[in-house]
Amino acid sequence: MQDRVLVVASGLVRFANWLNWIVAFGFVIAIIASFVFGDALTAEIATNYHGHYVSETIALLRLAGALSLVACIAVYHLFSRLLAILTTVRAGDPFVVANADRLQRIGWALFAIQLLDLAFGGIVLALDRLGVDHATWVPGFTGWIGVVMLFVLARVFRVGARMRDDLAMTV
Repeated sequence: MQDRVLVVASGLVRFANWLNWIVAFGFVIAIIASFVFGDALTAEIATNYHGHYVSETIALLRLAGALSLVACIAVYHLFSRLLAILTTVRAGDPFVVANADRLQRIGWALFAIQLLDLAFGGIVLALDRLGVDHATWVPGFTGWIGVVMLFVLARVFRVGARMRDDLAMTV
């Protein structure tokens, strides 16, 4: 019998990964549309902001879209590694070096997401200085703690896997 928590977790991660790809596709469409319908976009921004900083605003919006695509790639790496870890847990053998490597890669993906978050903060500040309406942004420290935790857990898994392998050789 399979652990229900693992089954649910695997399903949720697969679903979230699927949604991530839909979001990534949406960003691709939005970026392409910003060029295809550039004149309409320019006119709309010029109307809303009295013709001020139109090209800067469009450039910042396109940059935000491109950074969002990069974030989707990082999220994909996070989810795919997490699914691989869940597979080993379901198989009953999670303490392997491969999972230590996966945790480290998840840590790097989360690190990239945190850096992208800082870049989004910069975009928000730039939009604010231009007087353009935007979503709010607050730096998140929890994600940085998560990055550190993942690198520590990767090390714990690596040491645990070695200890397990050493114990298996002594038996």
